[in-house]
Amino acid sequence: MKALLTIFALVIPATAYADQCELVDDTVATNAIAAMHGHPKVVEYCEPCGDKAPGVPHTIEHVAKQRGTDGEYSVTLDKREVDLAYEYVQTAPSKYENIALLAGCPTSGVEPSLIVADATDTGVLIMPSDDPVQVALPPPVPAPQATTTIIVQTDRVNLWLIIAACIASTGLWALATIMILRRRRSMEAMRPRAIHLIDRRDA
Repeated sequence: MKALLTIFALVIPATAYADQCELVDDTVATNAIAAMHGHPKVVEYCEPCGDKAPGVPHTIEHVAKQRGTDGEYSVTLDKREVDLAYEYVQTAPSKYENIALLAGCPTSGVEPSLIVADATDTGVLIMPSDDPVQVALPPPVPAPQATTTIIVQTDRVNLWLIIAACIASTGLWALATIMILRRRRSMEAMRPRAIHLIDRRDA
């Protein structure tokens, strides 16, 4: 019975810490990708899982986020889904920082950063460190600036309307003149010829 309780005591804490930042919201996933932009070297180190030391650094070629059916997001490194709490990205030649903390996902039981010691005969030594990281926050939304709209109303004169009016007016005057001339001619044609004879005698 004691042996069974011991097994549960070892398994339950590891299970409790296993998935800390594997499923996150869109903001955290976006911040995580931004933290790895330009920093391709990543180290895995899961203290709650029983890792005695950080793993070997490897270069990531593909970083993406995927949306699950429940609306939460996961981050994949080289098409492999990871828990951001146990991934460290190299942000300086001698420092790796926890991606979850950089992205704004709270963690428990993990070191915030790793330091790179001088190279030895067997390679580079990477050790846990309690140096804090700068938690990435979403960029502030700029406040809307007050704008003043000035409306200038001008009376537009329709040039084509004026031209049409002038043409119509000229046409009416021309028509009136033609009608007057025609009336005079008709009146002269109907005038008796005797009147012309009287006028000549008087002359």
